[in-house]
Amino acid sequence: MKGLAAVAAGIGVALIARRLLSSSRGPGSSRWFTLTIECEPEELTGPDRPAALVRLAGKHLIRVSPAPGGRGAEVAMRAAGGKSTERLRQLKRIIEAREDAVVEGQSTGHRTR
Repeated sequence: MKGLAAVAAGIGVALIARRLLSSSRGPGSSRWFTLTIECEPEELTGPDRPAALVRLAGKHLIRVSPAPGGRGAEVAMRAAGGKSTERLRQLKRIIEAREDAVVEGQSTGHRTR
């Protein structure tokens, strides 16, 4: 009987959380993918912003704001998913490291003892 009560309580909590999340997003809205990039927000909003960001902004709603605690720029992309999310992560790597490190074409190698 206790197990059944625990399951019912868990389902109730899940339904309440779902209702709160759906009402907080509002009708017709979707999720945002947000990440922090170590650069000044002005680098991502001015006329000299990266071309990759311009391309993403052509397909998605992009929001750039100062990151909390002065840690750089917070970039949020609406309706993100799949390749778009990976492209935003790639943009972060290019801005922070000035290159996009890839593992394609690298040998797997063997450990030496």
